[in-house]
Amino acid sequence: MREDRDRRNLERLEHRRLAMNARLDRMREHINQKFDEKESQLGTGQRLNDKQEQIITAALRLLDAEGLNNVSLRKLANMLHVQAPALYWHFRNKEVLIDYMAEAILAQEFTDLQARTGEEPWQDWLMNACKRLRKAMLAHRDGARIVAGAHLFPAVTLLKFIEVAQESLVNGGVDERHADLVVSTALHFTFGRVIEEQSAPTVEQIEALDVADLAREYPRLASSIRRTLQDLAAGYDEFDSALRLIVGNAEHAAPPVRD
Repeated sequence: MREDRDRRNLERLEHRRLAMNARLDRMREHINQKFDEKESQLGTGQRLNDKQEQIITAALRLLDAEGLNNVSLRKLANMLHVQAPALYWHFRNKEVLIDYMAEAILAQEFTDLQARTGEEPWQDWLMNACKRLRKAMLAHRDGARIVAGAHLFPAVTLLKFIEVAQESLVNGGVDERHADLVVSTALHFTFGRVIEEQSAPTVEQIEALDVADLAREYPRLASSIRRTLQDLAAGYDEFDSALRLIVGNAEHAAPPVRD
């Protein structure tokens, strides 16, 4: 009897395994279908139509006015004096629209993105590229959140940025695996730094802090705040120095572990 029970248990486990595999296959098929849809929406070499361009432009205006959390298709429809369902003819949902907003933000800055040429040090190329990326994201409220969360289709300019950055480093003599690490680290720093810049307290809010009271319990933090205010008043940009710290020491970092 125990053997029969064990056999039934094994049969149930096998049935569950097959059912789980079938569900995973359906999930993979669904994911691949969604990816194909996004790629299809991009349309290799296909330009957005005038109405789609108009919607994206209005969405960026709404973003600048109210921030990402308040961007909605309903508000966008009101801006464009159309019914909300009309927008779905052009963008399936808000997520897809935000992806195209990310592409528009990047495309405004990177109309001429090219790999390093000649004797230009790869460090200088990467520094300049990341500063341009920061500039693009700072051009719009919550721009870093939009771009950092974008899918590579249709945000193909971000895809090209990564490809050209890796090419520039490898052509400059950097090992491919090390180039992957350097580019991803610089990119993540740039995203994180700009997200922090766009969500951090304003200079006015910092100045309104009672630094003297803060200093009694957190003297080093208070000193750091005072230095930050002095640097801002002098026009010092911490981003450049911090990025140079990363890029300048990248070639001395331990290479990624190989398989």
